[in-house]
Amino acid sequence: MMASRFRTQRRHCLKWLSAAALASWLVAPTMASAQTEIVYWDFIKPGDGSPRGDALARNVEAFQKKYPEIKVKVEVIPPPMIDPNLIQGAAANKTADVLRIDIKYLAKHAQAGSIQPLDKFAGAIDKSDWLLPWDATAIDGKKYGMPYEHRFFALLYRKDILDKAGVTVPMTWDEVCAGAGKINATSVMGYGFGLAQSDNANALLEWVENMIPTGGGKIFDDKGKAVFDDASGKKFFQLIADLTGKCKASSKAVAEFNYNSLTEGLTSGTVAMANLGTHRYLAIRAAGAKDNLAWAPPPSFEPGKPAPVNVTGWNLVMGKAAKNPEAAWKFIEFMTSAEAQLNLAKGGELPSRKSTYADPWFKTPESQFMLGWSDYIAKNGRVGTYPAGWSSFGQILAEATQSIVLQGATPEKALIQAVTTYNKSLGN
Repeated sequence: MMASRFRTQRRHCLKWLSAAALASWLVAPTMASAQTEIVYWDFIKPGDGSPRGDALARNVEAFQKKYPEIKVKVEVIPPPMIDPNLIQGAAANKTADVLRIDIKYLAKHAQAGSIQPLDKFAGAIDKSDWLLPWDATAIDGKKYGMPYEHRFFALLYRKDILDKAGVTVPMTWDEVCAGAGKINATSVMGYGFGLAQSDNANALLEWVENMIPTGGGKIFDDKGKAVFDDASGKKFFQLIADLTGKCKASSKAVAEFNYNSLTEGLTSGTVAMANLGTHRYLAIRAAGAKDNLAWAPPPSFEPGKPAPVNVTGWNLVMGKAAKNPEAAWKFIEFMTSAEAQLNLAKGGELPSRKSTYADPWFKTPESQFMLGWSDYIAKNGRVGTYPAGWSSFGQILAEATQSIVLQGATPEKALIQAVTTYNKSLGN
C-alpha cells in the first residue's frame, strides 16, 4: 500500500514540478540595469488569484520597488518537494537564495547544513517584536529561520450544514462525535480528518502534535524517543476508532484523506467539520464556501478546559549556496517586516511580528477573525518539538492509524505499533 501511494505521490509531484518550471515567476525591476538576481522558492504562485497568492505578489512587487537593483525570481515548488529538493541541491552546492521552510523541518536542514545561520545579518532586528520567542527558530544557539507567518490547528466548520442539522459548534471531542454523527451521510462527512501518507502525512502530523498535548502527554522525550504510549496516546487512538466506529461521524475515506482533501471537502460542503491550519481559512472561503465557513477553537477532552495548540508556520531561510547573501537578507528582512506582514494578514496568514497588529486595519470588521486567532495562541499557544525524523514518524503513524480504520486493529495494538516501529527506526 505504501509503495503504490508513494508512486502516486511521485507522479503527482513530477506533474507539479513540470508546471512549476513553466510557472516560475520573474519579477523584473523597473530599472533596466538590474545588477543582482536572487532566487526565491515558495509553494504559492504570486498573483494566482488566491488570497495568499495575491498577497505574495504585492509583497514581491513592493520589495522590487524599494530595491530596484535586485531582481527576484520566484520559483514555485510544491510543499512535499521543498524538503527533498533542498537536500539534493545542497549536496550539489546549488540552492535557492531564499526559501520557505516549515518550522517542523528547520532542525533537519540546520543539522544537514543545507541552510545557513542568519546571525551575522540579524543583529539589528528587534528580538522582542515577535509572537514566538526569538530562539524558537534557533538551532544549537544559532538563528536559522525568520518567522514568516503563524498558524494553529483550529476547528473549521460549515455553518450552513451545522445549522440545517441543528448541531451546535462542538467544544469537546464527545460533542464532535455526537454532532458529526448526526450530520454524517453519504453526501457529507460529519467530521473529516486525514490519515494518508501523501503530502508527508501533514494532516495527521498536525493532528497528533496537538492531540497528544491536549490529552496531557508529549510525543517525544528529550532524546527524541517516542513516549506517547500512555493515557494521551490511548485517548487519541481511541478517538480515531470512535469517529469511524461507534459515533459514525466519519467514513473510512479518511484513510486516504490528506490536507487538500479536507480543504476541498470544506469548500464544496462534502465535509461539515475538520481541524486545519488557520492559513486555509480565507482560501476556503474565497474558493466557494464564503460566509458559510467559520472557525472555532479546537475541541478538548475536558469541558471548560481550552485545548493547547502548537503554533507552527513557515520560516524564511537562506540556502547553503546562496549566490547573493546580502541581497537575500534584504529580501528576508523586508518580507518579515510589518509592512509585508500586513499584506500577509490580508491574505489570511497570521503575522509573526507584534508591531504589525498596530496597523489600523486590525480595527476593521474583516480583521476580527485574525485577532481571535492571535488572542487564542497568546493564551494557549506553545512551541512544538520536531526531531529530524519527523517525516519518517508521519509515515509510520499513518500506517498504524490506517490499520484501525481499514483493518479493524484495536487502538491499543495500533498505538504500540506506532511507538515501537518509530523507536526501532532510531535504534532504540
